[in-house]
Amino acid sequence: MQTLIPAAWAAAGHGIPSVCSRHGLPATLRARTRFESAPAGWTYALIPLGLLAFIIVRAVTRHVVDAPVWHYCDRCRSRRRQQRVGFGLLTAGGFAIPVAAIATEADGPVASLLTATALIALIVGYVGLVRARWEVIAQARVTRDGQWIAVRDPAPEFDAEFTATMSAAVTGAQQYAPAAAPAARPAVTAAPGSAGWSSPR
Repeated sequence: MQTLIPAAWAAAGHGIPSVCSRHGLPATLRARTRFESAPAGWTYALIPLGLLAFIIVRAVTRHVVDAPVWHYCDRCRSRRRQQRVGFGLLTAGGFAIPVAAIATEADGPVASLLTATALIALIVGYVGLVRARWEVIAQARVTRDGQWIAVRDPAPEFDAEFTATMSAAVTGAQQYAPAAAPAARPAVTAAPGSAGWSSPR
């Protein structure tokens, strides 16, 4: 299940529910959030050609929406804080291990093990920090066409509030739509030889 929010609304800060999208709880933080589209499946075929090629094509083909306002609750904030601290320490450990290996002059199997451990720590730490971004906490991404922000598995409260906002916008647009122009009255053409003739009233 997903809720589709117009990207133009999000970019303007309009129509965004006042509860968080993940938990449906009242917001305690209004944060600017940068949403991106997922990479197209075919772009992963470029990785064997080099990571740089993938990064360049990804940057060119992605859609980005900067939402000036998105709402988060205390549980969202706690989740992000814990992830940033935990994975941040893991990443720092990945950088510290090689330094410790050099300081202790480790070599042979020990050095190989420390190098592998540092590499794993850096990869896991980086992925964890990416998962701590606001857009991931919100469970939302821009669709491939760039027209919508798709919120995956939104809380019922979030979906209900947005549905009500969308219904009100549609109703208002229909209410203030200009009425159809009245049909023009057919002109009366005088018969030949009857100049100045007019139809009786």
